[in-house]
Amino acid sequence: MDTFETPTMPFTRRLLVALTLGLAAAAAHADDLTTGGGKKLTGKLVGIDAQGVTFTAGEAKVTVLGKEVILIDLGHKVSPLVKDQRVNEIELTDGSTFRAGKFSVKGRKIEAELLTIPTGVTAPTFELPLTAVFSVMRGAEDTKSREAWKKILVNRGKRDMYVMREADGLNFTQGTVLAGSDDGKTFDFELEGGKKADPPLLQSRATGGLVFAQPTPAQVPPMICKVLDVFGNVLVAQSVQLGSDGVVVTTVSGVVVKYPSVTGVAKFDYAQGNVAYLSDLEPQVDAPAIPADEKGLRVNVAPPVLRDVGVAGEALKLGNDPPYPKGIVIASDTQLTYNIGGDYRDFRAVLGVPDSALDANLGAKVTIELDGKVVFSETIRRKDKPKPIVLDVKGAKQLRVIVEGDSPVIGDRVVLADARIQK
Repeated sequence: MDTFETPTMPFTRRLLVALTLGLAAAAAHADDLTTGGGKKLTGKLVGIDAQGVTFTAGEAKVTVLGKEVILIDLGHKVSPLVKDQRVNEIELTDGSTFRAGKFSVKGRKIEAELLTIPTGVTAPTFELPLTAVFSVMRGAEDTKSREAWKKILVNRGKRDMYVMREADGLNFTQGTVLAGSDDGKTFDFELEGGKKADPPLLQSRATGGLVFAQPTPAQVPPMICKVLDVFGNVLVAQSVQLGSDGVVVTTVSGVVVKYPSVTGVAKFDYAQGNVAYLSDLEPQVDAPAIPADEKGLRVNVAPPVLRDVGVAGEALKLGNDPPYPKGIVIASDTQLTYNIGGDYRDFRAVLGVPDSALDANLGAKVTIELDGKVVFSETIRRKDKPKPIVLDVKGAKQLRVIVEGDSPVIGDRVVLADARIQK
């Protein structure tokens, strides 16, 4: 069993004590903390800092390192969108998003009013310098508008973009956003070649939004978690501090968001920083090419590795287990090499053969290497029960998965369901 060392006793033992006391304590509200090992602690979140988080359950106090945390759920609900409510979505260069009712550009800053403020909750304070903003999208509540916005971003170049709504959809003009007016209703926009455009009206129905061409930073601070608040904002945090004055979140882009009370926060999602799913990573793929005499004869040939779905696009299923939302499907005679940088602690997955394999004896040999050393090698067949795998990958910089078919059947495949590396 995993243990997380603290100054007084192993984390597992303290966790059991805390859980026992917590169950006996009568509390109107409890917070839930889930660790990388699947353990859950119920009690009260009392502190967050650079080292980790502090929880109390009854009279016990437990400190958990940040790298051991997957999720902290405070039980506060995110305000839902009201029907026909207009949404302006402000996205920062780090991927953080703010859900705004109104916004304006004043000088070199964006001022925003949050869309919804629940009764009894005080809104956070923050400043949004233009240098930290990637885009401002109007009409973010509309699915068609969001799809049109994605197409606009494909055409992004080295200049800012002023996006306009026209009869046939969204269009844009490239240039440079210089600064907003004092009242925030217009902004100076310089076209390519140095010509000034007429100051566009930000809140005009013709305005679709703004996209900023920001320089690539020399160094990007690492993300520790995502903060989901009750106002519908999602913050990509490089640091979080919780104390008597509330919660202070500093995003990876450097924007500081101050919540007067923890009631403004719904969840701290550490999974994004502590867990990486193989289906979200880009491996080096080594797979046999189709023979020249067979090219053109094979149709609808699936690639050697599939992400989060089966060969026919179906959900990943192994035996009687519920469908797995994450995982990879690997064809025989394929090698996948992942550069994991030595930053992770263990590798976890559930190994099996897809339900689509009709032959119960059909299978393949799966070998897993860490920095060239074999740490797992086993043949799995359709008739076998799904096999959970947990491997120690501490310090390993390279993870390689090798699949070798044991029959001449075209399309032998194995599934690594819920395959992930954890810090």
